[in-house]
Order: sequence, then C-alpha cells, then structure tokens
Amino acid sequence: MALTGEPAIEEAGTARARAEAAPDARPEQAGASVAPPSSYRMITPTDWFRIPLRSAAQREKSVQALVDLTYASRDEFAVKRRELRELLTSITDKAVEQLGIELYLSTQGVFGVPIPASLLVTAEPEDPAVRAVLPVEMLADGLRNKHGENADVRVVRLTCGPAVRCRRRELSQDSKDLGQPEDRPSTLLDFYLPVPHSGAWLVLSFSTPLPELADAQVEMFDAVADSFLWA
Repeated sequence: MALTGEPAIEEAGTARARAEAAPDARPEQAGASVAPPSSYRMITPTDWFRIPLRSAAQREKSVQALVDLTYASRDEFAVKRRELRELLTSITDKAVEQLGIELYLSTQGVFGVPIPASLLVTAEPEDPAVRAVLPVEMLADGLRNKHGENADVRVVRLTCGPAVRCRRRELSQDSKDLGQPEDRPSTLLDFYLPVPHSGAWLVLSFSTPLPELADAQVEMFDAVADSFLWA
C-alpha cells in the first residue's frame, strides 16, 4: 500500500474550523469498498513549504525551490545557498530512510526572526506476521512504556477517527550537530493514525525547537492533525 498526500493549503487559524465543518468520513457507506485508502488530505499553514519525498526528482526540485525562496541572489548568497542545499538534502535523505511520504518546513518569521517548525509524514506498513490490527489503546500503552513520564500520551478522536497523541521533549543527535543547546530540547508532537481496513499506521510528527512558543505551536499542530481526512 502506497499512500500519497494531497495537502490543502490554508491559514493555520482556520484549520480547526474547516476540519469541524468537513463531512464526517468515519461512517462507511453501504456497499463501499473496504480497501485501504490510497491518499489523504490535510490543511496546512500557508507559510509551510512542502517537500514530497517518494520521488527523488520531485524531492530535489523542491529542495532547490526552497533554496531559491530563501536566498534569491545566486551570486550574493552562493555559499549560504550551497550550505542550505546540503542541509536540506541531508534532512530529506534521512526522512526517506524513515519511510517518509512528505516533509513540511515552516518559513514563517516575525520581524525577520524565523519561527521554525516541521512536520514529517511517515508510513509504518502492516506487519505480515501479525494478523490482528493493533488497537489504539494498546499502542498508547506501548508509547507510555517507551517514553515513561517524559511524554504525555493519550487516545484522541480526530475528524478522521481515533488516533494516539504523544507529546514530549527531546534533543536528537541531529539537533545537537546543528548547534541546538542541550538545555533547550525540541517539543515533539506525534499522531499515530491507523490506516482504515489495514494494519498499517500513518504518523504525523510535528516539531518545534522554541520552548517559549511551544504551547502556541502545539495548538496549531493539533489543528492541522484535526483537519486530516482520508481521501
């Protein structure tokens, strides 16, 4: 099963309102197919830049477009353009290794100061050795055991159906390599969405490195997740 994203672009503040107004996709129509969905849609902020990951050509084209957007002058910013391209290539290559479908990077800034945030959408395929579909409550218990008191794990009801929500703080080795201080870990918010009619999962992994804005960013992340619909 290969999922593809079909994101809708909209202001972050209206994401939840649109999600609540969207038709409920949970009830099944009589005679409808029971095959797993092949795509999805969600509403993302207008200043999030999307990088598709499954096509190498599209991935490289999007990386180049983001470099051009960030540093328009090829002559004046030649070194910074090369450094950013190398950084983005490294980030997207690792995302592909994690079975990433698409990556979003915030380009938002206030008075010239960037407000970084990211969203990585990944697929966790079903295990052919496991016949039963893992209940969301069981997955939540597993995440609590894994992260302990460092994470807030709960089962939530999104527009698309039940999901597991996991909020925690963490400083990855990649963040350390980029110079992020150890006393300022990133705030991570993961949503585990069971793919209907299968044992697979789709994971929305949000991240922000700014603790001062973490709560506001998480509120926006929640709205984006609540706008998610299987297409």
